[in-house]
Amino acid sequence: MKLKMVRAFYCVVLLTFTINVNATGENVYRFLKMPYYAKLAGLGGSNVSAQANDVNQIYYNPALFPSSLHQSISLSYVNYLADANGGMVSYAYCPDSLNCFGFNFVFIGYGDMEGYDTRAFNLGQFSAGDFAWNLTYARYLGANLKVGLSLKPVYSHIDTYGSFGLAFGVGANYYHPDWNFSASMVVSDFGVKFTDYYDGQGKERLPWNMQIGLSKGLSHAPFRFSVTYNYLNRWNFDYEKAVRTNSLYDDENNISGGDMFFRHLVFGVEALVSKYFHVDLAYNHRRNREYGLPNARGINGFSFGAGFKVYKFNLDAAFAKYAPSGGTFTLSLSSSIDYFKKQRNEE
Repeated sequence: MKLKMVRAFYCVVLLTFTINVNATGENVYRFLKMPYYAKLAGLGGSNVSAQANDVNQIYYNPALFPSSLHQSISLSYVNYLADANGGMVSYAYCPDSLNCFGFNFVFIGYGDMEGYDTRAFNLGQFSAGDFAWNLTYARYLGANLKVGLSLKPVYSHIDTYGSFGLAFGVGANYYHPDWNFSASMVVSDFGVKFTDYYDGQGKERLPWNMQIGLSKGLSHAPFRFSVTYNYLNRWNFDYEKAVRTNSLYDDENNISGGDMFFRHLVFGVEALVSKYFHVDLAYNHRRNREYGLPNARGINGFSFGAGFKVYKFNLDAAFAKYAPSGGTFTLSLSSSIDYFKKQRNEE
C-alpha cells in the first residue's frame, strides 16, 4: 500500500510538468488562491507547513492532515475587497490513525452589479460568484511523513453564464515533533477549465502553483517561524514588461532579481502563548509591491491574526492589508463533533 501511494505521488508530480508545457490560462479561476480561513490569512495568505491542527488547512496542503482532526468541522467568513464576500466550510473524517478523508467547500460572491447593453440601456442588476468543492485523501507513509491528494471541481458564473473546471492537488509533509520542525512540498490547482462563459473560447489549463514551506518552533520560547516559497514553476512576475515591447519598456521600472526573489516568499511568525491563545504576524512582499502605490505602501503586505479557544470552540480572526485604501477581514469558528459525543456519553 505504501509503495502504491509513493508511486501515485510521483506520477501526479510528473503530470504537473506535462500539463505546464502548453499552459495558457494565467488568470483562470484566480479565486482558488485566496485565503479562506483566518489562520492562513493571518500568516500572509500562503503557508503549507505550519502544524496548526486546523481542518481548513487541508484545502491548501492535502498532506497537512493529522488524524487528530477526526470529526473536526469549521465555518469561515471572508470580507474581501469592495463588495466581495466569501467563506469556507470544512470537515474531516479519519477512520484510523493512518488514513484521513476531508471535504472543503469555498465560495465567493461579488455583489450585485448593473447590467447594460451596447446602447447603454440598463438591463437591471446581475450577480457573479465562484464555487469550489475540495475532496482530500491523506495517508501516513511512516512515522513522520504524510502524503495527500485532492480533487477539486470548480464552478463560476456571471449572470446567466457559467464555467466549469476541474483541478487537482498533491502534497507531502515531513514533521518531526521532537524538533518542532515541519517541511512541505505542494503542487496545487493544476487542471483544466472545460467550459467557458460563452461558446467558442475552448478549454484552458489552470495556473498551477508549486510551493515549498518550512516551519520551525523554538525549544525554549513560544514562537514558531515559517517561510513559504510560491511558484517554483514560475519566476517572472513583471506584468508590465510582459505586455510591452522592449522599445517601450522603461528600464527604470525593471524589477531587480532580489526583488523578484522576495516576491515569491511569505514570512510568518506565531506566538503560541498557550493552548488557548495565539497571535500571528506575517509579511507578503508580493502584495506590498503589487498592491501599494509607489509613495504610499505603508503596511501593505502585512497581516495580523489571533485565535482563542473558548469551551469547545476555536475562534480565529485575521486582518490583511492589501492596499492603502483597505484590506480583508476573516473569521473562523471550528470545533469537533467528538467533543460533543464524549460529553453526551459522560452524561
